[in-house]
Amino acid sequence: MFPSAYLTEMANSSGPSMGVYFPFETASGLFLEPLITYFSSSNEKDYDDYAINDYENSNVSWGISLGIFKSTYLNKIRTYVGVRFGKAWITTEQTGYDDEEQDALIISPTFGVEYFINENFSFGGEAMYSMLSSEDEVDENWDNLGNYNGGYTETTKSSMIIPKFMVRFYY
Repeated sequence: MFPSAYLTEMANSSGPSMGVYFPFETASGLFLEPLITYFSSSNEKDYDDYAINDYENSNVSWGISLGIFKSTYLNKIRTYVGVRFGKAWITTEQTGYDDEEQDALIISPTFGVEYFINENFSFGGEAMYSMLSSEDEVDENWDNLGNYNGGYTETTKSSMIIPKFMVRFYY
């Protein structure tokens, strides 16, 4: 999971995408993989000089997603293809600024291969093309001279390829 964690952190300041998976396979051969993620970071600067104001910044993000995959088996190898979809929520607090809250829709077509050493233990790789989109409506827009410029809608889209190396234990 390390490559995806660092790539996601670089692409989005909300942090890495490591979380808790709850995978299971249905009798019809569908592989379902719910995921819950959480990330929190904070930065505080306490200045010794009283003329400089102290500073604090914190980011919290969490998300939930579901992967739905079709699996095929050949000897000890399982391949799967499918899609992950979900939602992420991000809150940023910074001294001297209004708090920011964002949410993003996540869609990720995914392909993976897994080699089973035995019934309970496997390792494998996965490639995911992750697309995130977010839309935020801002009601107030003031310029530096104090003139009101009306509201606006800010749309943010990002995409990235996320490779993963995984070790899985099944019980």
